[in-house]
Amino acid sequence: MKTFLQFLRNGPSDISEDILLEKRVDTTLNASVTELFPALAFNLKYKPTSVEDFKKFLYKLNINGKAKASFDKKDAVAAKLVIEKLPTMDEKFLKTKMENAIGITNYLYDLNSTKPIKNVVWGYRAKPKGVPNNHAGDIFVFFKDGDIIGVSLKAGTKKSKEPLKNTYVGTQYKNLGIDTKSLESDLWKRVYSKIPGVSEVANKDNFIKNKEVTKLYVDYYLENEEEANVLYNEMLVVCRQHMCKVINNMDNDTFIEWVKQTFNLQRKGEKIPLVMVKAVGKTAEQKGDDIVDMIPLVTKHHAYLNKNSVQEYLIDIFTSEDKKTLKMTIRSDSGVRAEKGTSGQGRLGQYLQLKMQYSGVVWLDLVLS
Repeated sequence: MKTFLQFLRNGPSDISEDILLEKRVDTTLNASVTELFPALAFNLKYKPTSVEDFKKFLYKLNINGKAKASFDKKDAVAAKLVIEKLPTMDEKFLKTKMENAIGITNYLYDLNSTKPIKNVVWGYRAKPKGVPNNHAGDIFVFFKDGDIIGVSLKAGTKKSKEPLKNTYVGTQYKNLGIDTKSLESDLWKRVYSKIPGVSEVANKDNFIKNKEVTKLYVDYYLENEEEANVLYNEMLVVCRQHMCKVINNMDNDTFIEWVKQTFNLQRKGEKIPLVMVKAVGKTAEQKGDDIVDMIPLVTKHHAYLNKNSVQEYLIDIFTSEDKKTLKMTIRSDSGVRAEKGTSGQGRLGQYLQLKMQYSGVVWLDLVLS
């Protein structure tokens, strides 16, 4: 518990600390478009009317001038890189993201009409002064009366269900202060030891992030993708089973705190509340939260695999009067390609760092169907 409570005070660990800033911006470019650009537009009193109009505004922008009020000085280089990389983005993809950015900008102007805003700050890596490092807000709205809110931004279609939290399996083990040896042992026994030739270069004690193992896996994947995918599916089973065990071993108080800190729930009654806003096309609106009021009242929880999915596991949460089922996913967030060499490979190449997501509440009849 000591390690987990320390995590609650200090915020989640940054698993990207050793990655170059430019690569970090590449991996979060789509999110940065819908986070940074609305902040810049609102603060500079600009109202975009079209994607092309918005792009012209950004290209003419002096990032070292008045725009500096839109981000922490530690994120200045990242802000500059996001704008510089716009021409390299897929045109269709960029159009969608820019339309979302227009919708979020309009949301900020609508919010301003109900409660005057002083400025909006992008919370990329550095949080604004006075905001906890572990706050889940993507942008932060500073009102003229001194109030602050964090805004968690999502983008999709009217019917889509976007992940409400992205994290990683290994990161959660670290934040919870749990040893990964049992997970590693199962992964070696049931997955990695099956890679042809792997016993010649590694064993259960040194296979994690082993470049020789990654190389053998990539070769295996390229030669026999179908067999390699069988190992990947087993990897998903192992990681989901172990994550369910971790969750089920939590006492009730620890589970409640873990959900509060790990899931991007709306924060009510806190000094800096969190609200969720979803953009669809050029519109954006604040969304409700299905479990935020229920979580403090939870008396029991149970995590288990969704037998109808290769990626999902579910968490039933109970109060004295209610029950809800949370949809969780563990999966690779990257593909396997020869040109990437031994770094940045997906699937087995991610080892303990498969992506873990919370996607919201599902109905029981859907789970059982």
